[in-house]
Amino acid sequence: MRLHRLISIHEFPQALPPAAMAGEACVWCASPAETTTVELSAALPWWGCLPCYSARLAWYVSWYDWHDHYESCVPCRQRRTCYVGHGRRILHEQTTGPADKPQPACFPCRGPLLPAELTAPLLWHSPTTFAPRLGYAHVRCLTERASSR
Repeated sequence: MRLHRLISIHEFPQALPPAAMAGEACVWCASPAETTTVELSAALPWWGCLPCYSARLAWYVSWYDWHDHYESCVPCRQRRTCYVGHGRRILHEQTTGPADKPQPACFPCRGPLLPAELTAPLLWHSPTTFAPRLGYAHVRCLTERASSR
């Protein structure tokens, strides 16, 4: 239920096509209604097609899977190489294209996340919306930031 709420609230496009506004098309790809749709709002007729919804669901599930591993893994927490954590990162990165997400970038430095760099998933809450924000950081940026305090 929580993931559905995240998708239906935070994954909404900025501008909906007219057919989607009328409840006749997917809000993300504007494909016409079919039998496999997911209702996004009980109050409004907006829905997503199963491929678009599933892609976003896979993005969230893979991010939270990586984050949960990172938080409980001793090598990850000690900023050492962890092949399980790296594998979960790669699996998550494979979901960005189908979910129409930009390539992951480091939140502190805004630089790209290169495959060989140690990277951490970041979770923080926006001070204005209190919504969870999912992001990424180079481990070196986290270490530099902590040592500069």
